Amino acid sequence: MDIVRQQLFNIIAFVFLGLFVAVWGSVLLRVGFWVPDGRTAAPPLNGALVTAAGVLATSLSSLTASALGFTISEVRRDESEQDARRTSGPGAPGSSTAVNPSDVTARLSGRIVAAIIVYLAVGLAVLLLWLAKGTASTDLIGAFALSLLGWLIGAAGVVFQTEKRNT
Repeated sequence: MDIVRQQLFNIIAFVFLGLFVAVWGSVLLRVGFWVPDGRTAAPPLNGALVTAAGVLATSLSSLTASALGFTISEVRRDESEQDARRTSGPGAPGSSTAVNPSDVTARLSGRIVAAIIVYLAVGLAVLLLWLAKGTASTDLIGAFALSLLGWLIGAAGVVFQTEKRNT
């Protein structure tokens, strides 16, 4: 029982990520193997699957984006405090608004790193399926693909913004 208590957060994260992969894997398989029959424009998906997929995708997207944002903010705050102690204040020479990306990644928990990797892997599979199937896919696939592109644009902005120049 002690092992369950010690690993409770890891178990919750594993179940959540496993559910995300299972639900989106089901959607990908149904849409990927569906052949247009002339009667319907896209493969039929039941409402529960669509709702679960949408909630899980939105949740994981928000979770990873907020974790990255909070971690960057923490690193930036700590670096500002260190700069303030070394110099006369936050606006003094040597202070910077950019952060070192390795400091950010070092502070991310293994669960967050796993969540980002899972989200990107499934999201890229969805994006590729959407691009390959086009109109023969569902609105759910298109919505998640566009959501992933938005997430990637935001993440890219963070990645480039955190780049620290050695001066």
